[in-house]
Amino acid sequence: MQSCQKFVLIASPRTGSQAFNRHLNQYDGMVMHGEVFNPGFVGLRHDYHEKMNLPRERVDLRDAEPERFIARIFDDPSARFIGFHIFPDQTRPAILPVLEDEGVKKLWLVRNPIGSFVSLLEAEASGIWTVHASDPVAADSPRKKVYFDIDRFNAYLRELNLFRAKIRSVLFETRQPFFPIHYSDIGDPLVGNAIIAYLGGSQRLDHFETEILKPPQRPFVDRIENYWEFVTYFRAASTDDLYAFG
Repeated sequence: MQSCQKFVLIASPRTGSQAFNRHLNQYDGMVMHGEVFNPGFVGLRHDYHEKMNLPRERVDLRDAEPERFIARIFDDPSARFIGFHIFPDQTRPAILPVLEDEGVKKLWLVRNPIGSFVSLLEAEASGIWTVHASDPVAADSPRKKVYFDIDRFNAYLRELNLFRAKIRSVLFETRQPFFPIHYSDIGDPLVGNAIIAYLGGSQRLDHFETEILKPPQRPFVDRIENYWEFVTYFRAASTDDLYAFG
């Protein structure tokens, strides 16, 4: 009997983590949960709420014994690979042993924070957070330009930098590697196959069934209401200010 490989996906909002999650779950033996420590819900994979007798809305049960909750997630004899997401607002003491554990492999999904932030503003303005392949009309619906709030972006970037610095510190101190993934690669089966190999598997897929669609790419000038203020700000920004863009 093959042992189960545990892993976590380090990510942040609007980086394509949901689509990436759906892609990984297409591999045999994969149980990829979502944001299991989201403050507003328990993001288990849809078929695991019943299996674990833990409704999506029962954050109180999860938070009462977070260490036991993590142990239950990883104790799954039917799985070959088990993972879940870690987001900036979802780090807590119970997560630290997971990050420190060399037996839990790390995947790290990143996207340019400007793109993530603009995507966040557009989702808030339109109310469209996810576009499913079964309902693609929303992807082509016209969207109004959004106002790029520079102060809010700076706060967003500071939080993201702090999160990344904490994660890097733990991985550096414990001398752990991680598998880097960029937003532009989440739909590439070659990247998915490489991740499976990194986790110790051998299955290869030549395509993914698309369940969540990426919105069409548009230039920022067509998306941002105060575009010239936006451009002027980033022309003057220092490298240190933009640490998270690396």
